[in-house]
Amino acid sequence: MKNLILLFILFFPFFNNVFSQNYRFNGKFNFGGTYNSFNTDNTVNENFEILLSFYLFNNYNSESFLFDSDFFIQYGQIIRKNHNPTKTQDQLILNLIPSIKLLNIPSIRLFLQTKGETQLRKGYIDDQVTNFADPLFLTNTLFLGEKSKILEQTDTQEFNITYGLGYSFQNIIRNKFNISDEIEHSSDAEFKDGPTAVFNLNFSKLFNNNLSLMCSFNSIMLIKKFTFEDSNHLRFTSMLLAELKLYFVTFMYTNRFVLDKEISNSPQNNNSLILGFTINF
Repeated sequence: MKNLILLFILFFPFFNNVFSQNYRFNGKFNFGGTYNSFNTDNTVNENFEILLSFYLFNNYNSESFLFDSDFFIQYGQIIRKNHNPTKTQDQLILNLIPSIKLLNIPSIRLFLQTKGETQLRKGYIDDQVTNFADPLFLTNTLFLGEKSKILEQTDTQEFNITYGLGYSFQNIIRNKFNISDEIEHSSDAEFKDGPTAVFNLNFSKLFNNNLSLMCSFNSIMLIKKFTFEDSNHLRFTSMLLAELKLYFVTFMYTNRFVLDKEISNSPQNNNSLILGFTINF
């Protein structure tokens, strides 16, 4: 044991230097709000909408092994006098994407993406009540593709895309939520699988110490059984996050899109554009 400790002490500076060169970490916390006051029927109506978001990104890059991960939380609600708060935005998304290089020419990587999607608080999809992990979508996708650098990566800029085709196994965990093809609620989990297409994009540019631009887009399309016979068996989800930051002031746009007729009769498309404050860490 003493020898292991001694070896760790001797080689830690070397491994720490290698790891720090290949590892990147970025975190953002954003807060914004909108206040409205208007008169109707001799009554003053006041609304205050708040929007909080938290974004965490990690990346490890070596010659043959890559590991990307991102964690996104967004919550917004309207507060009105003499009314209960009304939820406007509620997203919790986790992505873990390790990959290994299989071929150099042509360049092909093997990816395993684990993606979790749910919400934080009580809400509604159509006329069904939703809550934290009710439903929770856990999608494991094994796919062949590549992570390509569109621009040369430097300390001030990054632009890459990840894309590929593969197969997904999806676990829908729920408590009371029902999907459309159920006759009755039979279990707390539902399993789906099928061919899958993945496309992710990440762009960031630091113009100077006070001005930066960032854009992130993640999407996955799961073609379930009988999709070509009935479009109800297709699931497409995407998340777009764009941010222009000047000092601590941020213009932030988010778009969350979900197409899954087994979950909702109509596409779920949530947009927000807000002026707020960002803290990087």
